[in-house]
Amino acid sequence: ERFRLVYRFPGIRYCRALSRLKLLQTALTAAALPPVCYLHATGQVSAAALLYAGGGAALAGAMLCAMSYCFRRIIGFIYLSESGRSVKVAHLTFWGRRRDVVFPLQSVMTLDEVGDSRQEPLLQFRRHDSADVLYFTLKYGQIVDRERFAQIFGELE
Repeated sequence: ERFRLVYRFPGIRYCRALSRLKLLQTALTAAALPPVCYLHATGQVSAAALLYAGGGAALAGAMLCAMSYCFRRIIGFIYLSESGRSVKVAHLTFWGRRRDVVFPLQSVMTLDEVGDSRQEPLLQFRRHDSADVLYFTLKYGQIVDRERFAQIFGELE
């Protein structure tokens, strides 16, 4: 089935780049830990340096999880099928890759059902059949097709 673009968030490519850079930074930090442990075991590095390296690796891992949690919930693109029965949403995975998910239009809650104010920076994308919440922004995103957007989420005014 063919889909037509309804909404786009241009900043999703920056989120993707930041997500991948955070993965790289975490991997490099974790890769530096075994050599520091070895150097500490041979007496070439102090215990404080080992603690700093371990703390840095733990912080990098925690930040990766926190940032990934946020980035995975930001919607980059919303599409509506030409038949008007299906909605396709594109968002990021943990690894910074694009993931497309298709839902029936009836399962998507309108903005009135969700209860968000149109002026909020992040609006919730909710479904009747799932507790999962994704987010999109009207402030920084672009509605490409207002008529189809209204079909999905209801009128903006």
